Amino acid sequence: MDGQTKRGDLSSWILTAGQFGLAGAIAFFGPTRPIPMHFGLDGEVDRWGGRLEMAAVVLLLAVISAVAMLFARRPDQEVHLLRDRRYSQRAVVWVLSLVALLSACLTWGWFDQPGPRFGMAVISVLLAVVGVLLGKTSPNAMIGVRTPWTYASRLSWEKANRLAGRLFFWGGALGALAAPFAPQPEGLRAVTLGALLVGAVSVFESWRVWRADPDRAA
Repeated sequence: MDGQTKRGDLSSWILTAGQFGLAGAIAFFGPTRPIPMHFGLDGEVDRWGGRLEMAAVVLLLAVISAVAMLFARRPDQEVHLLRDRRYSQRAVVWVLSLVALLSACLTWGWFDQPGPRFGMAVISVLLAVVGVLLGKTSPNAMIGVRTPWTYASRLSWEKANRLAGRLFFWGGALGALAAPFAPQPEGLRAVTLGALLVGAVSVFESWRVWRADPDRAA
């Protein structure tokens, strides 16, 4: 295991431990007031919960991150494939850590009035982060364009995820820049619709590439 791999694993385990710690902090020290738990299509809070519910959500994220990292340690593949798998599992940890941080922001009210503008900005940032990560992921069960065609063709996986990564990144970046000025809730709906459209285009791309790949599996 080289130094870069060790540092990558260490940073991911630190983030995972941080998620567990954050879950405990919310459970024991979180506010007793209602916490936003769900947002409607208009970006407004449509369900509230308590600190124990939010702690349970963050704890679930931490468990998924830990499982992903343990799975990445399996030395059952060639070195370059194992390296690809490690990157994919770290990507899962990084995305879930960002969601856990967002949960902390909602728990302690670091955003005064969560609304459609807040929702548009958060979704846009998440899309941009996911977009950066997708292009280098290898086939896995947690993140990426996961279709029967991408699992049957490595070329299909690479092409579909690179396309999705570019579209998510640029769409997310533009959405984040536009969030302070866009009319709401139209801006939030546009970002949500755009994400769904990117997903549909990426699924189609996975099928198109798989169909033309002579090395595809049945």
